[in-house]
Amino acid sequence: MRSKDGSSTFTETARRAQIVEYAIEAIAELGYHQASVRKIAERVGVAMSVVLYHFGNKDDLVAAIVAELYRSLIDIMLPFVEQETTAAGKLAAHIRAHTSYIATHRSHQLALMEIASNYRSRSGGRLGELGVDLPPAKLAELAKLELATILTAGVENGEFRSLSPSSISLAVSGAIGNAVLKSASDPDFDIHAYGEDLVVAFDLATRAHNETGE
Repeated sequence: MRSKDGSSTFTETARRAQIVEYAIEAIAELGYHQASVRKIAERVGVAMSVVLYHFGNKDDLVAAIVAELYRSLIDIMLPFVEQETTAAGKLAAHIRAHTSYIATHRSHQLALMEIASNYRSRSGGRLGELGVDLPPAKLAELAKLELATILTAGVENGEFRSLSPSSISLAVSGAIGNAVLKSASDPDFDIHAYGEDLVVAFDLATRAHNETGE
């Protein structure tokens, strides 16, 4: 129930968090389209009406899921990226932290990929058009993790060669996305070693000069 001032009670907040966590697992396991509100409710052990009480419709639930996925990713990755003082260091830290995140939060990453690929709002909008409820401070932290931001800074300060930040961002994101799929299908996949290979590959792809300084 809600408090007298209309804010969420501790119990209500805890229930919302529980629903979101079960929804993440359901989407990762079943796929976005199969993870209906009814199936999520069954996993939580509540009636579908309870889920809809906390989240008016599936769009609202997805917005809460994505916000939680971003919060989780930010909280784990940001300390590693922020401790680096160079663009090259931040790029390497981003790759290492993200691949390590996949190792411990594979369901979260799979769910985000499923939503990004398959989500459509009731009006046909894609994920980028969904209003994700992150406070301004979290949005500012997310911006620090953006590959395009890191790459642009590296080009501007001369650490990186002249390159397209959007193209390299897409390449890095794609390589990390492949790690998610590979780790889901191959229990012996060494994601940490893969992350180190990516660090080397993208260092060579972005550096301003080769080892001879030419």
